Amino acid sequence: MNQVTIYISAVIMLIFLSATNKENGASIIERNAVMPSVTKDKQNALHLVFAKGNQVWYKRSDNGGLSFSSPSLIDSIKNLVAVAGRGPQITATNKGLCMLAINKEGNIFAYTKQGNEKWQKPSKVNDVTDVAKEGFFSFASFNDSIFAVWLDLRNDSHNKIAGALSADGGKTWSKNKIVYQSPQGTVCECCKPSVIFTGQGITVMFRNFLDGNRDLYTTHSTNGAASFSAASKLGSGNWKLNGCPMDGGSLKETENGEIETVWRRMDTIFSCKSGSFEQAVGKGRNAGMEIVNNQFAYSWIDDGKIVCLLPNGKKEIVGEGILPQLQAVNKNTLICVWQKDNNIYSKLINL
Repeated sequence: MNQVTIYISAVIMLIFLSATNKENGASIIERNAVMPSVTKDKQNALHLVFAKGNQVWYKRSDNGGLSFSSPSLIDSIKNLVAVAGRGPQITATNKGLCMLAINKEGNIFAYTKQGNEKWQKPSKVNDVTDVAKEGFFSFASFNDSIFAVWLDLRNDSHNKIAGALSADGGKTWSKNKIVYQSPQGTVCECCKPSVIFTGQGITVMFRNFLDGNRDLYTTHSTNGAASFSAASKLGSGNWKLNGCPMDGGSLKETENGEIETVWRRMDTIFSCKSGSFEQAVGKGRNAGMEIVNNQFAYSWIDDGKIVCLLPNGKKEIVGEGILPQLQAVNKNTLICVWQKDNNIYSKLINL
């Protein structure tokens, strides 16, 4: 076989591999993997974590999501939970990266990474053992601070919202704080809470369970998570439901301090600002959101299809699957990452 034939064969193979890794403009960025989570650091690099069995893996993109590095193993975690939105999550701090993962016993572990260093062995976030058995948690970062929230069973075996603060990028964690405890026994038992840092402090959103209604509430801290305000309901309607919808929501803050939330009630996705009436944005479930160029973009699932509502009002179907996540790449581009058939996909969306 001469060099020309070898070259042509290689080009054909590259074209074939590219085609087999594309679907409606989306790219498969990892096969046989589940529960993707993506974040961006201040140098505009994208960071992705995902699960394979009991292992958590990491990838990086330095070209705005056009391609990702080969995967590197963070760690193997016995009885890792990685199903139905309960997978590993990642955030960026001034110090580097922090990844949280949870096991079936109900313990949350934090791993950290600075620069080119290896991932550091974990610290435990929950200070009472085996209390996060539902497996739902979220966390957010600001500079070197991280605040994590989760469904917690301590003291009375009823789910409540607990939280912990890290002031050093996830290496160590404060004494846990009960953020909210329902006066009627439990919050919604299997809906993921959300949290953000704001210009005024920390805001937590969760699905409550009061008078038979599964509605979204927020609570705020202005003193570094030492205490939280009374919880306030979002929206004017109610969702009376004898069961758990397994559907949390998302919230973000704009540069001018507006907090926007997105969540599901029955079969409708609503957006809502604190203290305002909700507005329907679509039909579906598992809503998320992102801020791009100081404007809101939303994502959700409708009949197995992943829908993105862009700031210009255009709705775009990016593919089929579950667990969509939006991350701003720059002022004009979003990346959507999701899971389908145990493969992880991504697609760049130009505004």
